[in-house]
Amino acid sequence: MISIIVAIASNNCIGKGDALPWHYPEDLRYFRQVTTNHRVLMGRRTFLSIIGRLGRPLPDRESLVASRDPDFAYPGVTVIRDLEAFLREDHADEVFVIGGREIYKAALPYADRLYITRIMKDYPGDVFFPAYPAEDFRLIRQHDDRELSFRVYERIRP
Repeated sequence: MISIIVAIASNNCIGKGDALPWHYPEDLRYFRQVTTNHRVLMGRRTFLSIIGRLGRPLPDRESLVASRDPDFAYPGVTVIRDLEAFLREDHADEVFVIGGREIYKAALPYADRLYITRIMKDYPGDVFFPAYPAEDFRLIRQHDDRELSFRVYERIRP
């Protein structure tokens, strides 16, 4: 199962440079709770920004890094050279796509679930979540608080 997890500002912003332009501890807790003990798939730049902030891969998760760079390697990390082939595979476990934009764009046609944190505010940024057919998904869970709305969507299968 391929799932996408992302926080999106009301103006569709998901990043600025190689970072998030906001800090919401409750969203970070939610991200950790949902993705812990799962495989997380990300692009090389997203991975390197995590290493830059934490000094290591995300704890208690298996990191999968999509990269076309034949020289890219990192200890303890699985490098995905053919992203399209990986996304087409049947994954019995839930694999979480955590960014960046191009990885989200590639994964959207294969996503079974979307875990979207809606931020009720605009943020300046230069990375925006790609358009997708919202009518292909149905809301199955929602929890709102003051500034955030945690929503889970499931793909509608014919």
